[in-house]
This record gives sequence, structure tokens and C-alpha cells, in this order.
Amino acid sequence: TFVRSNFRYLKNWMRYYGVEKIDGLLADLGVSSHHFDDESRGFSFRFDAPLDMRMNPDRPFSAYDVVNGYDEDELDRVIFTYGEERWARRIAQFIVKEREAKPIETTGELVDIIKKAVPKGARKDGPHPAKRTFQAIRIEVNGELEVLQRAIDDVAARLAVGGRLCIITFHS
Repeated sequence: TFVRSNFRYLKNWMRYYGVEKIDGLLADLGVSSHHFDDESRGFSFRFDAPLDMRMNPDRPFSAYDVVNGYDEDELDRVIFTYGEERWARRIAQFIVKEREAKPIETTGELVDIIKKAVPKGARKDGPHPAKRTFQAIRIEVNGELEVLQRAIDDVAARLAVGGRLCIITFHS
């Protein structure tokens, strides 16, 4: 049975389908290209769009709330932990400083701040300087690691002997 839903609802779907034990589960994590290609969703650093990044647009908490509401230490923790960004502390400092003048409202504004924070030499090679920060904020907004932990626990409790849990992810 294929179920297209958030993994946080795994137990509910199993109850709905009357499933006690499962032989296998394939979990495909993260975002898809349509999230990045839809400028209005605010997932991509390639477009100037409202800071959003919500997988479920009906949820109230967005990237705007993280960027404008978290203190410097919280921003540093999110960017370093979820983005493995070497310049996390500096990016957090620049975000806090910039929002003193006015709230940061768009992805374009955030990209400009990140580019100022990451030293020029570090921006020369490698991925876009905002890539890791955007990943980190998206993970925070959507509680992706908490959802994953909950899903793993739920599957482990319901996996039949010899069953398999397979996870596809392109995160570092």
C-alpha cells in the first residue's frame, strides 16, 4: 500500500488500514524539485520570494519566524546543526544585525545577508553560499528530524521479524 503523507502520521495510517505489523517501509525524505521550482514557496535561494519553506502551507510557523524570531544562539544552533555550515555563527550575527533595521521578509534579502557574512574567499568555490543555511532553516521549520525520529520509532515497534526499513536521503 502506497501512502503519500508525512511520516508523522504513520501510526494513524497503519490504524486506518488495519495494519499491525509491516514487512517493509521505504521512506523518501526531504524536498522534491517542485518545491524548489515553485518560487512562491520560499524554498529556493534562486528566487526572491517570501520567507516560507513550509511543506504544509497551512501550518502557521514559517522561515520568517525562524529568521526574525530566533536569537543569535538559536540561529547559530540551527544553521550549524542542520546545515553543517562552517560560518553559522557569523551568519547568525549578520542576520540579527540586519533585522535590527527591519524584519527580513524575503529569500533574496536572506541570500544577500548570507553573502555578506560568508567571506569572499569561501564563496569562490563550492556550492551556493546560502545552500546550507536554507537547508537548515527548512529542516527547522518543518521539524524534519523530529518527524524522522518519530517515524523510525513507530516503524521499529511495528516491523515484522526480518522486515526492512529503507530510507532515501540526499542530506549530508
